[in-house]
Amino acid sequence: MLNTLLSYILQGVNKLIINNLQDTHPERRVTLILSNYLFAFIILNFYFMKRKLPILLILGFHLIFLSFSLSAQDSTAHKPNIKFGAFLQVQGVFTQDRPSSPALDANRRWGTQIQIWRARLLAGAQITKKTSFFMQTEIASPIGLIQDSAKQIQKPNLIILDAQIEHQFSKNFFMYAGMQLTGVNRQGIQSPVSLMGLEFGWYQYPYNLFQNQALQNNFGRDIGLSVRAYTLSERLEIRGGLFRGRATNSYEAPRANLRLNYNFLDKEKEHYYSGTNLGTKKILAWGIGADWQGEYLNLATDIFADIPNENGAFTLHLGYMYLSGGSVTASRSYTELIPNQNILFGELGYYFKKSKLQPYLKYEAQNLDISQKQYAVNLNRLADVRFSPQGSSQDFNNFNTLFSESRFGAGLNYYVSEFNFHLKLQYEHIIYGRFKTLTQTEKQSGGEVKLQITCFVF
Repeated sequence: MLNTLLSYILQGVNKLIINNLQDTHPERRVTLILSNYLFAFIILNFYFMKRKLPILLILGFHLIFLSFSLSAQDSTAHKPNIKFGAFLQVQGVFTQDRPSSPALDANRRWGTQIQIWRARLLAGAQITKKTSFFMQTEIASPIGLIQDSAKQIQKPNLIILDAQIEHQFSKNFFMYAGMQLTGVNRQGIQSPVSLMGLEFGWYQYPYNLFQNQALQNNFGRDIGLSVRAYTLSERLEIRGGLFRGRATNSYEAPRANLRLNYNFLDKEKEHYYSGTNLGTKKILAWGIGADWQGEYLNLATDIFADIPNENGAFTLHLGYMYLSGGSVTASRSYTELIPNQNILFGELGYYFKKSKLQPYLKYEAQNLDISQKQYAVNLNRLADVRFSPQGSSQDFNNFNTLFSESRFGAGLNYYVSEFNFHLKLQYEHIIYGRFKTLTQTEKQSGGEVKLQITCFVF
């Protein structure tokens, strides 16, 4: 049945190519026709090997690619050019101790660290009028971080953070290949340069930051292929991608995601979303997204409002995510790694144009709701005698309390030169879980103050 369906699709698309490209170079017609048969070979190969591949999703990507290729004009002569940039953030961090036991509360102190938080080198090149690439490096951990009884200041480990090729098929369709952001919520596709808060939400990249986490990512990035398209008078943005995702071998199915974002007022067509526009745009946007691989599922929605007036601009950002690792107990499942959970995020601020100041409030929470099967496999990872093997309702409550966390805080930004040079001061009150006795857990809290300086040029 699949063979017959593919045969009809390929015949129809090939006729479309031949009929619509009569005035185009023969090499281009041949290339597009051959790409059809290559696509068919890949799909049939996966089909006969009984692989769990999202065939319909790949079919959709392929047909979209062909349709925009048909309408694209041949590129004219273009002289390639390249530019370089840098992004540096230095911060002082003052953190109150977070005792794991009530017996330690009397000796709580405030610690001080001075860190180079981000130090990136950027490179971007326009190869043709429609093809470009972007790369940037990053330090793998902050310079000056006090860890394992020592200050980490020498031999910073540089990593490739982004390495992506972009091709623009038309003014409303873009394709990307390489190492790139995989987020399906607004913060997951934002640039740190234009955040309103001092930092990304702590729970907006769950299990998505490091190679040893569940999704085996690189600071929210993965290697893959994605598209970005606009329709409905360029108000509806559609993003989708296929990524390598978590892989213990080369036979596992890829990770896929999809995001829709609708702009009710001004349009947003930049690759990276902004957390604040400092009164230059009038934005009201609503987005939804989904991210999945195997039993793992992430559903997200967010609302963003950035409304200017004569004195400045009001900014509001609300977000919600549901995550689950499913309930499969196989050795390579996500069940042990990602318990069911709900994540909340909120920011509210106002930018004063004359003084260039922007006070804001923020709140975020990660609330776990572990299932019985998830508890059973997580118990092996915990190796904690305070959790019983049988798993009572008290054990479930203790686990959720221990690994759930929330933060609320306030900050003040001073934009000396908009996003190129600014200072941020922020206080956060952090509520975390701990054991009160051998069988009971409780919530405790601690404070954290950060002062951050940002310099950016590109």
